[in-house]
Amino acid sequence: MQRDCLKGCAAAGLGAICLGAAGLLPVPGTAMADGLETFAARQAPHKAIYALAAERMGATADLAHVGGAIYYEVRETCDAWRIRQRFRLRIIRSGRESEETETDSVLVEARDGRRLSFSVVTSADGTVTERLSGVATLSRIGGPGVVELKEPKPDRIPLPAGTVFPTRHFLTVVRAAELGRRSVWSTVFDGSEEGGRHSGISVVILGRKPSPGKAEPLSILRRPGWLMRVTYFSPEAEDGQPTYSFRAHMTDNGVARKMLLDFGAFTLTGTLMAIEPLERPEC
Repeated sequence: MQRDCLKGCAAAGLGAICLGAAGLLPVPGTAMADGLETFAARQAPHKAIYALAAERMGATADLAHVGGAIYYEVRETCDAWRIRQRFRLRIIRSGRESEETETDSVLVEARDGRRLSFSVVTSADGTVTERLSGVATLSRIGGPGVVELKEPKPDRIPLPAGTVFPTRHFLTVVRAAELGRRSVWSTVFDGSEEGGRHSGISVVILGRKPSPGKAEPLSILRRPGWLMRVTYFSPEAEDGQPTYSFRAHMTDNGVARKMLLDFGAFTLTGTLMAIEPLERPEC
């Protein structure tokens, strides 16, 4: 079953943006061991704002309005990629009751792909309802790992062999798309799941999107890309149904041009409203 949106929407937004959160120019001494340097070198640090609007609301959902925004930032440091996202959502039900949630997420992923620190704070109507934080490490690329959960309470959660973090996942998807593959299956940990769980993620490359060329005034958006369908699965789901899915137009330099987030009861369109390129550090 599709999970309750007030718990799942923010995680889905994070997933959509993190698919394009790959970082940036490799630093000497931190080269990726699996041949992803070429794809990492294209990525563009930036800040972006997306407007969220209801594309469809199911007749049984008892909803009068759904909307919100995503504020997203990916920065490069000399040894890591730092991703921050604020996901705001407002739901007005047919009886005029309103609910407003915000999730503020920060991920810091080491360039070698073996360490991810995460902090996720969820609020409802201005009151903090959940804090999730910790550090995930992998024994090696392709090997098993562990999540050292700090909040909501200390815990130690194993990660299966083959788990990857968001940046490396996106770079793997880009490489697969450029090689002409139509689908990629990965086990991904991004810190957004309750209890520090990982997710199975299916990415289907639906088609190539050419560069808009000089018709696009911003050089950061003047890139080719792909239309992708991304589906999240919980390893604990007994029915095998996805927890959520989205479609995105992703450029090859890591920018989400547009998104369609599907929560079963409704779908949201995410439209890029503003974008600002950020500088890389001198390392």
